[in-house]
Amino acid sequence: MPETDEQPAQWNRVYGDHLDNMGMQLLGTYVPRIEEATEKLRGPYTTVIEPRSSLRLDDRFLGTWRGASLAQGAMGAAVDALQTLKFVAIENGVMPMTALYPLLRAVLESAALAIYLLSPPSRDERLRRSYLVAADDARLRSVYETERGSTSATEKLEEVRAEIRELIGARGTPGEPPAFRFARVEYSDLVAKASAVLDADTAVRIESEMSLLALWQLLSGLSHAKQWAMIEVLERSEAVVNEADASAHVRLTTSPAVIAVFLERALQAIECALRLWGRRSHAWTAEPEDVSEPASVPQVEQRREREERRAAGASDDGEASPTAGDAF
Repeated sequence: MPETDEQPAQWNRVYGDHLDNMGMQLLGTYVPRIEEATEKLRGPYTTVIEPRSSLRLDDRFLGTWRGASLAQGAMGAAVDALQTLKFVAIENGVMPMTALYPLLRAVLESAALAIYLLSPPSRDERLRRSYLVAADDARLRSVYETERGSTSATEKLEEVRAEIRELIGARGTPGEPPAFRFARVEYSDLVAKASAVLDADTAVRIESEMSLLALWQLLSGLSHAKQWAMIEVLERSEAVVNEADASAHVRLTTSPAVIAVFLERALQAIECALRLWGRRSHAWTAEPEDVSEPASVPQVEQRREREERRAAGASDDGEASPTAGDAF
């Protein structure tokens, strides 16, 4: 670690035993919140979606992605990372140099994705976001399959996009299906939108001056071993200084106090996502627009209706042609 011209070298920087002990005590207080989030995700809180709830009424226009599966998968990843962090850092008291930061980043990103999908009160906006996420997933899968030598990766991507356009056509209100723009979904945008939702959530008390986006940027830097992020956060000790070179070899470690601060914000995000799920999955918290929404139709019946419409369209045109919608 070289000395810079702008700032005198501070080779050693430790937060001290007092903060380390406080950090471990704080981490222990977060265990019930981790367990509560896990229980909600794995129990009836998320598995039961009431018939006249916003989520169930969304299903008619979600096809393959019905049951709010995109949001459920995101929350599942967040809770899995929380359980791993609990096992390593809290139950066993292990503080790796940087290995916990990717876990915290995964909680934050996954929770932000769920918030992005669940927070809009408007069905059309929820559907639009689901379509964007589903299409971006398909794009990334296409990139992966191309790299492993698949010759049908592009075809599969177009099948997903065709399915989404058909769903848009069935809904009618988002606009003309051919005009739908499959924009990329950036995590910086997800986190920024989640930050706005958290700021407006009366159940959340945010005492940190650091924005959620700044926190995510720092976690990303630590996850990718960026030197600026490690200098910003990690403790430095046992410096072996080379005076002639104005540099030193130092031992880098993570303080439990830093993990406690990051974990608090990550928990706030996944708890917010779960509250949104509860609001969207119950009939008594449905949005006003849901009153006039047609009842949910089982997927098998929807498929039958689509086939009948296609058959009628083929009779009008004089010929039948399969569509990508046959895949779901």
